[in-house]
Amino acid sequence: MAKTKRGKGLWNTPSRGRGTCPICLSTRIKLLYSAANSEGKQLKVCKKCSSADAKIADQAVSTVNLGFRGRLRRELNQRKTNQ
Repeated sequence: MAKTKRGKGLWNTPSRGRGTCPICLSTRIKLLYSAANSEGKQLKVCKKCSSADAKIADQAVSTVNLGFRGRLRRELNQRKTNQ
């Protein structure tokens, strides 16, 4: 298999499959795995958090309006300290 074909499916996903993990709040990380909370809702999480159980997934924070840089960086740090 040619190495140029690896990960080509990520190019079609929003932000090339990267974002902020809602559990550990790591930024600009690949969100390729899913974890379910106690209500059965699926969350896209990073590789470290893919084995998280439902209790930990319930503590996940919404990262929809959270940016990577600038003024929103302060909000990310506040969310990390509040966990």
